[in-house]
Amino acid sequence: MQKYQWLVIIALIGWTISFASCNKMHKMEGPVVSNAESVEVVEQESSDAISVEPIHGSVDVLIYIGKTLWISSENAENEAEMTKFLLESENIQVEITKSKESVRDWMLQTTANGAVNVCILYGILPSTIYPSGNAQPDGSVAENWIETTDGDTILNHADYFGYNSSEGKANERGAMQNLMDLPEIEINVYEHNVDMFVTVEGSRLAPSMVHFKSDRPFPLDQLEDEWFAEKILATDTGNTQATLADPVIVRDGDRGRLAIVFHTLYKNDPKAEVAAQIINYLLTQ
Repeated sequence: MQKYQWLVIIALIGWTISFASCNKMHKMEGPVVSNAESVEVVEQESSDAISVEPIHGSVDVLIYIGKTLWISSENAENEAEMTKFLLESENIQVEITKSKESVRDWMLQTTANGAVNVCILYGILPSTIYPSGNAQPDGSVAENWIETTDGDTILNHADYFGYNSSEGKANERGAMQNLMDLPEIEINVYEHNVDMFVTVEGSRLAPSMVHFKSDRPFPLDQLEDEWFAEKILATDTGNTQATLADPVIVRDGDRGRLAIVFHTLYKNDPKAEVAAQIINYLLTQ
């Protein structure tokens, strides 16, 4: 009998050890799976810093690269990443997105929020903030965004601002005319390679500015109503008493702004550097 008692005791001890081992292994598997998931997320973020999540309203600058014109997708992404890096070194919150829906949601969150926000585009106006083909000439998300006294700014690189939509019919000249409420304003689409010389205020505001050739300079002489040229970085004459400018920041009285920055056809301009310097100016006003 005593022999069997010992056998039972030994069996119980063996079962206890086995059970403890199983529990120990199970507890180890949890962190392993969790770590694997964490590593996967980090790898995704490090190899692709482009946001796929909803953009929070606290973001100061949103860069849209979902579609581009007059700049390749790869170069636009590189310019966006460099802009982000330069601005974040100044403690400015920046996100890059390929989602036109995220642009709309972010603009709705930041409309009349009492702070300057900047949206950077590369020759394409997302249809979510301005319906393609000028289907909503008044009251679009983009127009409401720049018509508050926040000083919000749409900064456009590459092709003619607003001319092309992210989908559907092109807006042509209508988008800029409708967003500015200036029915006659238009950029000359037949003139390329216009020499742009850096102005005095351009060299001060954006030290990275250099002489270049613009393919869609902005017509300063067509500004009307409360629109005025707030900062003229380069013109066809090298001074502010000029007809054509690029880069230029134009503002609607004390309301929002448009910034034309290197309207150029597949040219290697310092887009990121100058954009970051302009945005530093805008966010410190």
